Amino acid sequence: MPAFEAVHAGEAAFNPPVPTPEAVTTWRYLRLAIVVMVVGLGASVLYEHGRTGTGCWQPSISSYYYTPAQGAVVGALVAIGVCLICLKGNTDWEDVLLNVAGACAPVAAFVPTPERGTCGVILTGTEGRDLNIGNNMTAFLVAGGVGLVTVGAVLVSKRRGGRTQRPSRTSVTGYLVTLVLYVATALAFGLARGWFIAHGHAVAAVTMFALFIANVWLNAINLYFTRRAATGAAPVINPYTVIGALMTTAAVVLTVVGLGTDWAYWKLVLEATLIVLFGVFWVLQTIELWNVGLRRDPIPAAPVSAATYPR
Repeated sequence: MPAFEAVHAGEAAFNPPVPTPEAVTTWRYLRLAIVVMVVGLGASVLYEHGRTGTGCWQPSISSYYYTPAQGAVVGALVAIGVCLICLKGNTDWEDVLLNVAGACAPVAAFVPTPERGTCGVILTGTEGRDLNIGNNMTAFLVAGGVGLVTVGAVLVSKRRGGRTQRPSRTSVTGYLVTLVLYVATALAFGLARGWFIAHGHAVAAVTMFALFIANVWLNAINLYFTRRAATGAAPVINPYTVIGALMTTAAVVLTVVGLGTDWAYWKLVLEATLIVLFGVFWVLQTIELWNVGLRRDPIPAAPVSAATYPR
């Protein structure tokens, strides 16, 4: 049997089992929760913009941390981060991207941009900001450390279990990457607090958005191969391809424009564009996987020999 046919003959070996109705419902609500949080974040920013009475904007969505919208901005990012971590990805690689992006979201929330802006009522000064960062990041690092220890113990127990229970190399790699990022964050927070306050938000936000875009492209590729495996042919362009192209184009064009000009609102437009497209992506994935929970992956996580399966 050709190797390609052998892969499909062994599909059950690397595809997830058929989920229970309860699992499907949980995945559905997690995806919907992400969409709802995006809508709530937008509503909070627009409400604060309307209250200024001047039509002015903060230089970025992140700058609304310093306004009455602070609670909604922080709460939305933290909730989205939790949902991304709890949501099982369609593939191991998607799971890794979602987990790391989810870990970045609270950091981007707890460590605001240094740009406070001057639009509307500014509630939080630098002293209050620094106190908030110290308290919130300490709590986050403690909780994150407990979570990483727990996940590590689960991975070790699975490696000692039967062959079908062992974690994939991708899952282990993702865990180790997350652990390294956690240690780096803790060291920067503890040993270089000034640098962390000045640059922590930018590092976390850029990483988070980059992983969002990578995840959209991963879904575009995975959906293409899934459809091709099911029907023998599939269009290269699908809804996720369009969203990925729009997000990539927006990130490149607006960054070039912002860095090359003195336009004050390029970060605001960039963040708003990526967040809206991020929400649209989750709407589409929620619709696509409404009744099945997860997309069955036609690509194995590791090379599979044709001799592994019976002819």
